[in-house]
Amino acid sequence: MQIPPLKKSTFWLIVAASVLAGIVIGGLFVGYVAFYKFKGELLAVAQPPEINTALTPEQIQKATSLETDRTIFGKVISKESDKIFIETTVTNLLDSKNSTTTTVNIPFDKEKDEVVIAKPASSSAVSSTVQIISVSLSDIKIGQQVLVKILSGKKTIYLLPVSE
Repeated sequence: MQIPPLKKSTFWLIVAASVLAGIVIGGLFVGYVAFYKFKGELLAVAQPPEINTALTPEQIQKATSLETDRTIFGKVISKESDKIFIETTVTNLLDSKNSTTTTVNIPFDKEKDEVVIAKPASSSAVSSTVQIISVSLSDIKIGQQVLVKILSGKKTIYLLPVSE
């Protein structure tokens, strides 16, 4: 049976609508099956990642290591003739509530390391408002706040005023 020329456009219109409807219904069916099959993976991807904010022993060790270009602030808890022990706080920057206190052993080499006190300079000094006074390791008191700067292998211990 041959389609008359006037009915040909209607035939192609019905075929196109049927193919389009089949594609839409097939796509919906495949999407439905795929969603239920991979629902767990899709929901896991949609969740924000969990960030572990617990401090690990490796992070604490790295924060308190005496490598070059490091600054450590803390309170002196003990001292010996060639080293001091300071108590410092290690804080996780992602979670400031998650912090810990640890002790750092700082060896002191009298030939290359130094202990200094920074005091306001007298008004006659033109170039600087701070005067650096070199002192010895014996001037450090238990309970005193110190700032230890390690630059190029040399440790400089800055003494801060004793809190009362």
